[in-house]
Amino acid sequence: MVAFELNTLQVECTMFFQENPYTFETVNGISIRIGRRVEDLLPVLGALVESMILERVGSGESAIYRYIQPTWSGLNEESLWNEV
Repeated sequence: MVAFELNTLQVECTMFFQENPYTFETVNGISIRIGRRVEDLLPVLGALVESMILERVGSGESAIYRYIQPTWSGLNEESLWNEV
């Protein structure tokens, strides 16, 4: 079993990008939009990039973050529900 820590800021960032899937934003822009400090966001965004939830383009303060939409390997929604 894989252990993980549920970080509320990770959830908040993930929800922000899920609700705004076409957003391309710097850490400063994300900070303004969700009302969090850049210092708190940097490690969280890094973890989301490592988890392949976000993509980072560039580096440093000018890096752009964007949401990676999940794919279902060619399965349609109906066949997914039939599996459940």
